[in-house]
Amino acid sequence: MAAAGPMMSKQRVALLGGTFDPVHVGHLFVAEEVHRLFGYQRILFVPAAQPPHKQRQPCADAQQRLEMLQLAVAGNHAFAVESWELHQGGVSYTVDTVRHLSGRCDGRLGLIIGDDLVEGFDRWHLAQELIRRTDIMVARRDDRPLPGLLSAATALDNSPLAVSSSMIRERIGRGAAFRYLVPESVYDYIQRHGLYRMHAVR
Repeated sequence: MAAAGPMMSKQRVALLGGTFDPVHVGHLFVAEEVHRLFGYQRILFVPAAQPPHKQRQPCADAQQRLEMLQLAVAGNHAFAVESWELHQGGVSYTVDTVRHLSGRCDGRLGLIIGDDLVEGFDRWHLAQELIRRTDIMVARRDDRPLPGLLSAATALDNSPLAVSSSMIRERIGRGAAFRYLVPESVYDYIQRHGLYRMHAVR
């Protein structure tokens, strides 16, 4: 699957960025809820080259993370992968991606973030510009109020899944079961390429 490209024309688009190391069912479930609840016709999964808020390098390389994402979204007409940040390389700033994609879709972009990112959102690169240019949706794990900077954001009434990429990597590293925490195609890819077996503590 190629980058999103012209197919976004005249469509309402929301972005879900992350390292996706690996992509898992929690990512897909939140994207599906946003698609159904808010009428976004296209959810773009945007893998980062190097997220600014994470010190470590991804365990899987850029091509592997991209291929896993492409496998994960295959078959869902509302999902697509935007690989622009990977092609740019270096630290990935969300505001640059928003600038790149603005004007290629209908209306304002939606931006989906997890509530684990809310506390440090004021330190995001050009956070105020992101607030001005996007409609921010926060996937919640509890009912704590959003901080002032994000008070206008939409708190999703989602059903949180207790799964994370770091937990999956840890389970793979110690030989524990992880099937069904990721799509079957992603599970097969991880097994075939032997990913994360040496990353139990990362």
